[in-house]
Amino acid sequence: MELTYPYIIYIGIAVTAILFVFTIRRIRKYKGGKKAANTDLVKEIPHYKLLMIEYGFLKVVLVVSLIASILLSVYLSAKPTEVRTVTRETHNRDIFICLDISTSLDEVSIDLCEKLKEFVSGLKGERFGISIFNSTSVTTVPLTDDYDYVLKMIDKLENSISAGYYGYYSDSGDEGDYGYRFAGTCGGNRGSSIIGDGLAACLYSFPDLDENPDRSRLIVFVTDNDLMGEPTITVSEACDLCTFRDVKVFALAPSFVVNEAEFKSAVQSTGGDYFNTRNSHAIDDMLEEVKETDVSVSYSTYTSQVDLPEVAVIALTICSVVYFVAARRLRL
Repeated sequence: MELTYPYIIYIGIAVTAILFVFTIRRIRKYKGGKKAANTDLVKEIPHYKLLMIEYGFLKVVLVVSLIASILLSVYLSAKPTEVRTVTRETHNRDIFICLDISTSLDEVSIDLCEKLKEFVSGLKGERFGISIFNSTSVTTVPLTDDYDYVLKMIDKLENSISAGYYGYYSDSGDEGDYGYRFAGTCGGNRGSSIIGDGLAACLYSFPDLDENPDRSRLIVFVTDNDLMGEPTITVSEACDLCTFRDVKVFALAPSFVVNEAEFKSAVQSTGGDYFNTRNSHAIDDMLEEVKETDVSVSYSTYTSQVDLPEVAVIALTICSVVYFVAARRLRL
C-alpha cells in the first residue's frame, strides 16, 4: 500500500499533537476551581460512584474516538492506494470463411450460411472474416469480433445466393442482392473458379502473419474444386503456403467435387480436415471440429493504481458515531 500525498500525514500528526496539548492545558487550567463543602456523603452514594466511573470511561472514549477520527481523516486525505499488477490471459483465434461463389455451389452455400449464423453467435472473442472468390477474390468481411456486423453480412451474402438459386430477383425485380456476390469477383478474362488463387488470397488476408506467427488461424474452404481458368497458384501450392504459415484448412465440398483424392490430401496436409456433403451432417461436423481446434493463448500484463479507502472510511464512521454518543452522554 502507498500514500499518494504522504506529507499530509506529517502535517496531520503535528496538528493533532498541538490540539491534544492545547486541550490538556485547558483541562488543567480549571482543575483548581472552587470546591463544594461537605460532599463526602454524596460521594459515598452508590449511584454517584457509578456515574463517576461512567464519566471517567466516557471521557477516555471521547478523547480516543476524537483523536482516531482526526487521524483517520488525515489518512484518507493522504489517499491510500495500491499498485496492482494484473496478468490477463487472452484466447486468440482467427477464422476466415473462404467461399467459392460459383453458382454450382449455391445449395451448399445457403446451407452453410444458415449454420454459420449459429456458429458465429457462439464465438467469444475470436475474430471472424469472410472472403469470396470466383475469377478474383474479395474480402467482404475483414477479421472482426463485431459479431452483429458479421451476422448482417452473412445475411446479405445468403440473400444474394438465394436470389439466384431460388429466382427471387426474377419475381421481385430486386437484382441488387443477386449481384452482391459477383461484385469484384468476376473481373478479367481468367475464367471462373480460380480456386488456388482464392485460397492464397484468403490466407494473406490474415493480418500480422509475420508479426504474430503464434496466433491460431484457420480457414473454412468451400469449393467443388472445378477449376475453369488459368490459376496463378494451384490448390496444392496454396495449401503448402497455409502449412508454412501454420494456418489449418477445413474444406467442405459437394458430392460432385473434382479430383477429390488429390484435393483432400492437399487440405489435410495443412493439419485441417476434409468434409463432403455426401454426409448429411458434414457442415455440422466441420463446424464442430473447427470449434474444437486449438486456441492460442497470449498474456498481457498491465498495472493499475487502485484507491483503498474502504477500511478507513468504515473505521472513521464508527469513531464518529462513538464520539457523538459519548459526547451526548457526557452532557447528562
